[in-house]
Amino acid sequence: MQTKIELYEKVTPLAHLGIWERNLDTGEIYWNQCVREIYETGDDFYPNSEEAVSFYVDPFALKTLFDDTVSTGNASSAELQLRTATNKLKWVKVRMRADIGKDGSTVVYGTIEDVSEQRNLVNILAEREQQFHHAFEFAPIGMALVSTTGAWIRVNKMLCVMLGLEKEDLLKRTFQDITHPDDLDLDLMQMNALLDGKTDSYNMEKRYFHQNGSIIWVLLSVTLVRDQQDDPLYFVSQIKDITERKNMEIERDKALDTIKAQNSRLLNFAHIVSHNLRSHAGNIQMLTDMISQEEDTEERESLISMLGINAVHLRETLEHLNEVVDVRTGEKQTLKSLNLLNEIKKVEAILSESLKQAKAHVAIQVASDINVTYDQAYLESILLNLLTNSIKYRKTDQELKISITAMSLNDKTILAVTDNGIGINLTLHGEKIFGMYNTFHGNDDARGIGLFLVKNHVEAMGGVITVESIPGEGTKFEITI
Repeated sequence: MQTKIELYEKVTPLAHLGIWERNLDTGEIYWNQCVREIYETGDDFYPNSEEAVSFYVDPFALKTLFDDTVSTGNASSAELQLRTATNKLKWVKVRMRADIGKDGSTVVYGTIEDVSEQRNLVNILAEREQQFHHAFEFAPIGMALVSTTGAWIRVNKMLCVMLGLEKEDLLKRTFQDITHPDDLDLDLMQMNALLDGKTDSYNMEKRYFHQNGSIIWVLLSVTLVRDQQDDPLYFVSQIKDITERKNMEIERDKALDTIKAQNSRLLNFAHIVSHNLRSHAGNIQMLTDMISQEEDTEERESLISMLGINAVHLRETLEHLNEVVDVRTGEKQTLKSLNLLNEIKKVEAILSESLKQAKAHVAIQVASDINVTYDQAYLESILLNLLTNSIKYRKTDQELKISITAMSLNDKTILAVTDNGIGINLTLHGEKIFGMYNTFHGNDDARGIGLFLVKNHVEAMGGVITVESIPGEGTKFEITI
């Protein structure tokens, strides 16, 4: 069995641990081979106390450590920088302890270990941490470290500004708390895929709630940091505010939808204009040819009379088309705040004689405080056409009942006009009910222009009109203002 000293002498080189000793009474200094290797001196180098201290960049720090150890008798240590015999800088960890004999002699002994590699690694990590800190804190986009449960671990200034929150307030919340509910499921699904190792990162456009309640659109990029055992630690999120761009896209899409709808209506309108004007022009040309060839005076007079009737119809058609053009171009729109109940009563007064002759009972259930911002002429036209429609298509064998109701819902007003008239089969005619010149009951005075204008008035004001009807039971028109 080897002695402890022999074993120690064999093991210390393996650990590259320098062992030294200094006798304060005799001045004798002992270094083992590892100390000489650390100092890069020759094997025959035997230093005195001054030479030993001279290797250190800060000799005062070493002397202070040495003196404290001698005065207290306690073990002490420090990391110090030295310059070797070959002029190389190294960081070493020095440990020492003083042993005072019964005769008052003092021996200080200890170890010395080269920790340059560890020290450099620490410095590199500190430098990288500093670089990350600056890149994180002063990034032009939002940056965050997020726990696997969604809690904010660390957030930068830009993210706080983006969300209108102080850092302390944001750190009390989770990302789920401020995410728009319509975007949360997709975000969580991709987050779980990241945790399960199915993907390395994910990107998505999503919405956050600003502190003031407004919506912020962001481009979110997320990666996951794992430990050495591949267990998830936290998410790194990069968050770029794209609200302005997204709003522009939304407005663009709305504009494209509007243009598409307008183009569709214009095409339909062009077909109507072409068809109707061509029909009237053909009739007039035919009658003109017949008049020029007719020799019978009485027959000529009849043809001339028919020509006049066709001219009147052509003028009416042009007036209708001109009215439609005015609605669609918005040239006559003058918006003002209107009291809805007052406007309804005005139209009721205008139609009072017609309602009286039809023996109609009108029930108005509209609160007196409902006001709408609308073009007055459009609103009057809408009400006139709907009430006239109820009168025109009433059942002659029972009392006509018309109900006019309105209710406010958020920033909208829902206006409904309901009657118990003859109704219409929407299965057969639903798609044509608002078409121009479409009639369904064979009335002599029906022109098929009223509901077409109503729909155009409503849509020109940004609203929507719907219809419910059952043949023999009545009809309900509902307008969202």
